Amino acid sequence: MRIALCDSDAAASSATKQMIYEYASIHNIELVVSEYRSGKALLSEWEKYHLVILDYMSEDLNGLETAHFMRQKGGMCGIIFLSADTGFIFESFKVHPYRFLLKPLLRESLFRVLDDFFTAGSVSSPLFIKDGGDTFCLRTGDIFYIEADNKNCLVNLRDGSIRCHKTMARVYDSLPKSCFSKINRAYIVNLKHIAAYSSDTVKLHNGERLHMSRSYSKSFQAEYRAFLKPMEL
Repeated sequence: MRIALCDSDAAASSATKQMIYEYASIHNIELVVSEYRSGKALLSEWEKYHLVILDYMSEDLNGLETAHFMRQKGGMCGIIFLSADTGFIFESFKVHPYRFLLKPLLRESLFRVLDDFFTAGSVSSPLFIKDGGDTFCLRTGDIFYIEADNKNCLVNLRDGSIRCHKTMARVYDSLPKSCFSKINRAYIVNLKHIAAYSSDTVKLHNGERLHMSRSYSKSFQAEYRAFLKPMEL
């Protein structure tokens, strides 16, 4: 588990990092926290992180500009904003942040958000899939959608797919339900990878378009709204 912490205030960043490691020790979670002082420094290697904690007033690029860049490049990591100013909160909805935390950061507030993040399936958990004689280890966050194929299914990634000799329903049981939604009898999509949707189509970040059945449209929209739940203040 890799966490990026971007804060131009070295003292505040150090305190936040210490709290994160304290949380990890209490809950027996293995993680690495890397610190950055500017948005540009973070953007040179942001793709390797599962969670990014961004101070809004970071140097060169502010936190919102940094988050916009990551989302435009298809990044679906969790984003938590830190700031003493709440003036940008509504604009930040465009980058689908996980939470917004006020500065000075309280230990209890950070721990509560980390509890939610780890228990809601936001972190990509490992998934082992057998395809013939090969066994693949994927992160659930790497899956774009699952496609039914009789008694088997296809696990579709950004560039290619893996055949799994289990039904789509069996694989679905192994996935975090907060991140996946069924849009018709043949497709289950990862809500993290949705770029847009209409009444009968879901467009993914890799450009693929999937048909959505009318009977699943209402449940999908409810699940997607829950996935993009409002930030806690």
